[in-house]
Amino acid sequence: MKTFLLCIALLCTTLGSQAQTQSGDVFAGARLGYLTLDGFNPRVYGGADLEVMVSDKIGIQYSFLGGKEYFHMPLAPFGGLFVGLAIGSTENDSTGKRNVGAGILFGLLTAIIPEGVSYNIPLESMNSSIAPYISPLQFEYIKSPSQSGGQDSYAGGAVGLRYNYFLGRIRLSLNAEYKIHYHNPVHGGISAGFGLGYNLSSQ
Repeated sequence: MKTFLLCIALLCTTLGSQAQTQSGDVFAGARLGYLTLDGFNPRVYGGADLEVMVSDKIGIQYSFLGGKEYFHMPLAPFGGLFVGLAIGSTENDSTGKRNVGAGILFGLLTAIIPEGVSYNIPLESMNSSIAPYISPLQFEYIKSPSQSGGQDSYAGGAVGLRYNYFLGRIRLSLNAEYKIHYHNPVHGGISAGFGLGYNLSSQ
């Protein structure tokens, strides 16, 4: 794990600085992959990805993936639900009414927090880029025969690396990540796959 993080740090400091992507680019697409986690059967998954570039190099990520007895999504919508209910159920001191409007507003703002952040490093000579990322706000439902009747929903996180190849507005990607569930014991494992995205930006 330390070697993996060291490689990412070295790549970030040694590769070129011109951007393949621009602030405001929005890549929507599909991903297919393979997941293996400690204590669970390996499985294939597929689903949708969304990445919004908030600068030329920094992107925020969302993904919705599914497979046999498996589902993955950002954790923030669950947090938004709890924040909204907590705020909305309190009473305003001056009026005595519940703060429903504030609950809805803060719940929605919390719900759109991304599950991950990436840093895009262009490889200009190859019309491609690499993008190390951290994804600390994941939610997963995953079932295993060995855990029948036990817990099957987990918050989790990952650190990974994605290689992107650009063909006009089309982006082809390969990614690999080390992921864990925030659980005792921790479920560690590897997820790897490929994706096809399209730049929805008008730029």
